[in-house]
Amino acid sequence: DPEIAELFFKEDPEKLFTDLREIGHGSFGAVYFARDVRTNEVVAIKKMSYSGKQSTEKWQDIIKEVKFLQRIKHPNSIEYKGCYLREHTA
Repeated sequence: DPEIAELFFKEDPEKLFTDLREIGHGSFGAVYFARDVRTNEVVAIKKMSYSGKQSTEKWQDIIKEVKFLQRIKHPNSIEYKGCYLREHTA
């Protein structure tokens, strides 16, 4: 689906971010501190797997979350930077 495909960047996130350190973990994924090698900016990365049990539901949840985060534009909120796919993980 082209509409879904445009939600995700094509680059390999393993080449774009360094210094990954886990800072939190929940039922839907883990959050990491990282540094963007292109800008040297500190970012938070949320890794969410969509494999295993209920993979279709997990995938739909990821799509909903990405669409929601793209719409958030407020100075007191996080700034959404993008989403990448790698080995059944967003």
